[in-house]
Amino acid sequence: MLTRASNLQRYDRMTSRSVSRLVTAAAASLGLYLLLAFRYPLEPSLATPRASWASMVEATGLSATWHIAIYLGLTLLHLVILNLLSPSQQEHTVLPRLQVIVILVTWLACSVVLMMVAPAGESHDIFDYIFRGRMMTEYQANPLVDVPAEFDLSTPYARYLAWRKNVDTYGPIWEASSAAVAVGVRQVAHWLDWWDEDQPVCPRSPGSCRLLMMYIAGYRLLAISLTGVSGWLIASMVRHSQVSFAPLALAAWLLNPLTLIATAVGAHNDAVMLVVLLLSLWLLQRRQPLLAVIVLILAAHVKLTALIWLLACALWIAREWGWRRALQIGLMSAVAGLVLSWLLYAPFGGWQALPRMLQERSAFLANSLWRILKYVLINQWSWPARSAHQLSTGIPSLLFVAGAVLIPLRIFNFRREHWTNPPVREEEADSKLWRAVTVTSMLFLVGSFWFQHWYILWALAPSVLLPGRQFTRSILPWL
Repeated sequence: MLTRASNLQRYDRMTSRSVSRLVTAAAASLGLYLLLAFRYPLEPSLATPRASWASMVEATGLSATWHIAIYLGLTLLHLVILNLLSPSQQEHTVLPRLQVIVILVTWLACSVVLMMVAPAGESHDIFDYIFRGRMMTEYQANPLVDVPAEFDLSTPYARYLAWRKNVDTYGPIWEASSAAVAVGVRQVAHWLDWWDEDQPVCPRSPGSCRLLMMYIAGYRLLAISLTGVSGWLIASMVRHSQVSFAPLALAAWLLNPLTLIATAVGAHNDAVMLVVLLLSLWLLQRRQPLLAVIVLILAAHVKLTALIWLLACALWIAREWGWRRALQIGLMSAVAGLVLSWLLYAPFGGWQALPRMLQERSAFLANSLWRILKYVLINQWSWPARSAHQLSTGIPSLLFVAGAVLIPLRIFNFRREHWTNPPVREEEADSKLWRAVTVTSMLFLVGSFWFQHWYILWALAPSVLLPGRQFTRSILPWL
């Protein structure tokens, strides 16, 4: 009895110590996010349309040092949290339910703090979401056909736009979600008696700026909520095969600084796309391939780039069920996908909206080595601009397609001698799929001529399904 009591006391001390370390790291992270909110507050930033975090502070080396120190601290603390949650480090001293509670409370607290941060330093996309959401609800315009430049600068929030002369680059599911947020914000503003479209537009009117902050909050709440749903899907998939790793996977997703900033600050619609993509993987894990492919097709109606996962999933289905069954699934899902696509695009002018959107987006290169290549070809080697552009967009596209085909073939062992082997266990097969879609997403680093930092979320989401891997716990957080 004494020995048992002694063991229980030892266990309680170890549990208390482990919880204290986890809570301390979480509290330190929250403190750094508070510092970020203090340096780049939301309301003052609206006084200057198209402002950035850099323009909100004094342009000195000290300001840059503070910013780097905050991001470095957040990254290091995230790595500490992942290490504390690792089953190999815990010695089973912290109950999984307690871990999950700490993770969720930390995520919610950090998200609330980051909602007070100016969005412009992360990106200006949220202002385009707001304007185009209002185009649908206030002006009955079609963002897949009409452009903001058709409205003058006195239109509320037009001065905050980044894309004035281009149609929207997203699909009907996102446009419907955006319209729903705009309607919700208008309804709440009416309830609070804050709706007054006759007052001067922000930044000339405090009332208009207050309404703009409500719109920003609405889109952020959508992104945060869907990120939480994604977290549930991730935890569910990890628990399916590795119960003890579920808290680690949840923390790797929800507490990653990129996830928090891209959703609670930037409110990127990738949160809408990723929850649908993760649902597709969830269905594949439950061996529902037809539904999974249909859901993946629906994800492309948020952002077309969701289709980068399609080939890996198709090859995995062929490896698991054989080519004949895979072909049947492909035909049935294609028919269902076409019908759903037609229904979704019909209110937005049909599929004829797609060619212009694709043409306009392919005209730009940003944040990639290929933009440098185009610059060198034109300015150093005197290439015609058209030829330089075609080469700078064609090479990354070919590299991505080649990698997206060859790497899954390798991961899934598509070699003659492997077809006669017994089928692998479900857990091993799932692991191969998670790896394949992660690598496919990482190919965007070299296979995209238009790259944004939040695209790393596309690799983070499937990689956290393998939370025990060194890549997920040590390498990916630094990106």
